[in-house]
Amino acid sequence: MKRKADTGYNERLFSSGIRKRLHLARFYWLRRKMIELDCPQARVIELGCFDGKVLEFLPKAPDTYVGYDANWEEGLAAARVKWESYPNYQFRVSTGAEEMELGSDCFDIAIAMETLEHLSEETLRPYLARLRDVTDDYLFITAPNEKGVVFFFKYLVKAAFGEVEKHSVAEFFNATLGRTDRVERGHHKGFDYDRLRKVVSEYFDVIEVSGIPFSGLPPALNFTVGMVARRKSS
Repeated sequence: MKRKADTGYNERLFSSGIRKRLHLARFYWLRRKMIELDCPQARVIELGCFDGKVLEFLPKAPDTYVGYDANWEEGLAAARVKWESYPNYQFRVSTGAEEMELGSDCFDIAIAMETLEHLSEETLRPYLARLRDVTDDYLFITAPNEKGVVFFFKYLVKAAFGEVEKHSVAEFFNATLGRTDRVERGHHKGFDYDRLRKVVSEYFDVIEVSGIPFSGLPPALNFTVGMVARRKSS
């Protein structure tokens, strides 16, 4: 039997079962929001693109696409093979906003799915500033819910499978109570989607925050949170 650490990203998240449905839900959310907003999408930029999976879910194939990724688990190599017949789709390495060399390029929309939670605010802010400078319309973000009752149950399930970022007893209770400022930050550890929303609002107008996959429930009772933001009007 494979250990979790021995399996690839797509195999861990999208192979089968409830986990697959939960992770696919954010892609369906993105598609639905883009259709509802009827937003232009000929030019798309994405942070955290991995193998370009989002391209399979866009309402229309973009004319131009640029994806940036830190290239964990060699996702960019897979993307370049997967989309090699699309010469206007580019996949580039980025571990910092200074590596985003776009010149005068502009994009209709920007996407960052399950990515921004991995960044410290010091790293996040330059990325958001760069996206603000090159995005003409909407920014779509998804991020995990890592606080409150959802965190409590997610932690217990992940701990059973050896996948959890370990918390001290105090950190566990503070995260469960939503006091993420008292939890040391890791990848998901200590992440607070409300704090992310506040930081994003410094660069874009946040027009919607919703829960995924249960849109009828508030974000606090969902596994994932979706944000729709728009370029600030001058």
